[in-house]
Amino acid sequence: MIKKIILGMVIIVVIAAAAGGYAIYSFFPEDDYVAQFALENPDKSAFLLIRNDTVIGQQNLHKQMPLASTLKLIIAVEFAEQVGQGLLNPEEKIAKKELLQFYVPNSDAGAHNNWSDSDDILKYGDSIPLISIAKGMMQYSSNANSEWLMERLGLKNINNQLTKLDFKDHSPIYPFVSSLFITKEYFKDKTEEELIQAIKNLSEEQYINYALDIHQKMLKDPDYSNQQLDLNETMQRIWSDRLPTGSVGDYVALMKKLNSKTYYDEKTQTVLHEIIETSMRYNSTKEFYKHIGIKSGSTLFIITKALYAEDHKGNKTEMAYFFNDLDAQERKKMTMFMKDFDRAVLRNPIMVQQIQKLYSTDE
Repeated sequence: MIKKIILGMVIIVVIAAAAGGYAIYSFFPEDDYVAQFALENPDKSAFLLIRNDTVIGQQNLHKQMPLASTLKLIIAVEFAEQVGQGLLNPEEKIAKKELLQFYVPNSDAGAHNNWSDSDDILKYGDSIPLISIAKGMMQYSSNANSEWLMERLGLKNINNQLTKLDFKDHSPIYPFVSSLFITKEYFKDKTEEELIQAIKNLSEEQYINYALDIHQKMLKDPDYSNQQLDLNETMQRIWSDRLPTGSVGDYVALMKKLNSKTYYDEKTQTVLHEIIETSMRYNSTKEFYKHIGIKSGSTLFIITKALYAEDHKGNKTEMAYFFNDLDAQERKKMTMFMKDFDRAVLRNPIMVQQIQKLYSTDE
């Protein structure tokens, strides 16, 4: 009888352990998906992870890839420096309607409206502090705020940041909201095939000049951005392929500067903290990190991200991963697993070791 009881208990324990093991596996099935995908798809990927000044894994360090909203980090740095130099008053009030000149309906997955309708912004009424516009660009990824800030800060000053930061692999930054209208403004009578070829044939300089011309039209005509746009997949692809490009090498170098907390003067650093490290206001974030900053970007074909963090044990992490030419299934999976990947990299030393081993055995 005792043997039967013991055998029954053993069976229960084994079943429970198996169930528990399955629960753990099912919850963390592909935490390394991002690193694995990058390794297996070098034509679509660039990846760099540094932990405590040690390169854990890297691929296509200098490959220029379309950045989407991750490039807003450069605008954020220019904003912070101008505040630090006393050129901008972060509390200056800006009429909310000014931003709508650069808002294109149905083009940002609701980012601008989510920011504009948030409690943090509604409390200001019709006029918003300049600092809140910069935070809306970073936290909510409002494209309208980004384009407005390009005008206010000066596009030349923003592009000069690329030189100041010693970036090696970055194309010029230009008004990418305005560029949505290039096909409609300059190639409206062409068939889809002719349009694709026409855009491909444009030099970088000509494409940027078109975007700059449209930017000025948007400034002068508040209704310009309300024009009906054809945003089908082909049109989005044309736009996505011509977005400003950069490399994980350059962006991780910037992450290291931000993570050091010593590269910029105190006033500039305070502004950078406020507009980039917006998640630090949550206790759930403070529980794990002394500081953390993240900026991501996406289109139908692109997913990019750059981040830095320091945990309470003093471990410092800088990472960037850029993906392009993703198909619908790849993009869906990447969106599903990237947050779990980030969390595992930042909190689980075993994941860092796993990635290091994964990349060290790559031939």
